[in-house]
Amino acid sequence: MNGFKVKMLSVATVACGFMAAGCQSTDKHGDPCWPDRYANEARQLTVAAFQPQVENGHILDHTIWNLHFEYGSDQMNGAGMDKLDQLARRRPMPDVHLFLQTTRDIAYDPEKPADHAAKRIDLDNKRVAAVQKYLKATLTGRELTFDIQIHDRAYPGIDVTPGIGPRVYIPTPQDRSRGANVPATPVSGSGGAASGGPTNPPPSGGSGSSGPKM
Repeated sequence: MNGFKVKMLSVATVACGFMAAGCQSTDKHGDPCWPDRYANEARQLTVAAFQPQVENGHILDHTIWNLHFEYGSDQMNGAGMDKLDQLARRRPMPDVHLFLQTTRDIAYDPEKPADHAAKRIDLDNKRVAAVQKYLKATLTGRELTFDIQIHDRAYPGIDVTPGIGPRVYIPTPQDRSRGANVPATPVSGSGGAASGGPTNPPPSGGSGSSGPKM
C-alpha cells in the first residue's frame, strides 16, 4: 500500500512539473506556444468583427416597425400582435429590451414643419403605450417590465423591380405568406401599372414600337 502511494505521489509530481513549465522550451529560435498563441489571437479578431453584426441583427429582430400599426395610428394590426407574441414567447425568457421605429407614416406639411415633429413625438409615445398594453395582456400571469427605446432604423431589405431602380420595399404579410418578390399593388407614381406588379416601360423608339426603324 505504501508503495502504491509513493508511485501516485511521483506521478503527481511529474504532472505538476509539466503544468508549471507551460510554454517553455530550450529552443531559443522559435515560439514555444506556436500555433496556439496565434490561433487564439485570430479567433478573437474574427469574433470581434462578427459581434457588431450579431448585435445589429438582434436589434432589428426586436424592433416593432411602422408596418405593425395601422397607417398613421397607434392601433396595432394583426402582424404587430403576432410580432409581439413571438417576442413574448422567446425561451428561456423574453428579452425585455425592445425597440420601436419612430413614426414615418404621417403626412408632412411643408408649411408647418414644427407640427410634423410634434405629431411624430406624440404618436411615438402612443405606440409605446400600445405595445406595453398588449405585452401586459399577452403575458397575463407572468408580467415583465419592458424597456422600449425609439430609434430611426430603416426596414431591412431591398427590392429590385424591372423598370424601377432599387428601393426599400416593405412586404405585406400577404406577400410574405406567398413568397412574392414583387408587391401585389403597384408603387404610386405616374403611369402606374395594373395590379400584379409594375410593367416595363416601352422602348425608346416610341409607344408600341419595337425599336428604331431601319
